[in-house]
Amino acid sequence: MDERVKVIHQENGGLSDARNHGMDRAAGNYFMFVDSDDYIAPTMVECLYQSILKENADIAACNFLYFFEDDRNQDFSTKIPSEVLPGAEIFYNRKNDRSYGFWTVVWNKLYKSKVFGKLRFRVGKYHEDEFWANDIYQMDIKIVTVPACLYYYRQRNNSIMRKPSIQKNFDILEALQERIGVYLMDQTHSAQAYRVLIYSLEYLEKSKRMITNRKEKAKYLQAEKRTKDIVHQLRKRKLTNIQRTSLVFLELAPCLVFAVGMKFRGLLERFI
Repeated sequence: MDERVKVIHQENGGLSDARNHGMDRAAGNYFMFVDSDDYIAPTMVECLYQSILKENADIAACNFLYFFEDDRNQDFSTKIPSEVLPGAEIFYNRKNDRSYGFWTVVWNKLYKSKVFGKLRFRVGKYHEDEFWANDIYQMDIKIVTVPACLYYYRQRNNSIMRKPSIQKNFDILEALQERIGVYLMDQTHSAQAYRVLIYSLEYLEKSKRMITNRKEKAKYLQAEKRTKDIVHQLRKRKLTNIQRTSLVFLELAPCLVFAVGMKFRGLLERFI
């Protein structure tokens, strides 16, 4: 009914493939993503567009609301203030904050096509947004944040992302270890590498508990080896005494250390 709308029919190749096909055919100066079961405020595009123009930014990002269909009392939103930030600040600092995925997800943002139009999502990966974030925040870009909550992220109990899967754990481990690899290229980012390493152990331990066949065990052993390699590299870096001590045990049995650490999580977070 509206000639500006293009509908693309294709065989299901996953979320990354669908997004890539959309970007291949996008003709505007800006693009954004909206997942099919979510919705947006009527003014979202306008607000993000005006913010990009005002700050001469490459990305504008707004806060979003998680809403649950079965219990409205669980709804909560992100609360990022109005800021203008370079990509490096996000990649080396903000991405490691507890901000409910604000910087990771792709759908609360408006992007300049001339800056990001040639990037593509990693096809066949779960947690494809983590890989996308690794790529964009290493670029020389400027991001402006909009404090208004303009995107509404629906939470379904039967959604794909809520269903446990060992491959999901392997994929997010790969994305996190990719980010750690960048941090390890510079001595000044050792603390960030350690922090993401600790975060990644949750997915390594989950993977171990979900192994059902030889192929999955082989993948797990590869992921464990990469984890131990990272630990070995970090042991040579400048860290706190407690962090360095923890690495000695992590190099021997990362999953066991994680399981024990979870029992004393509140205490450990004060020091690590």
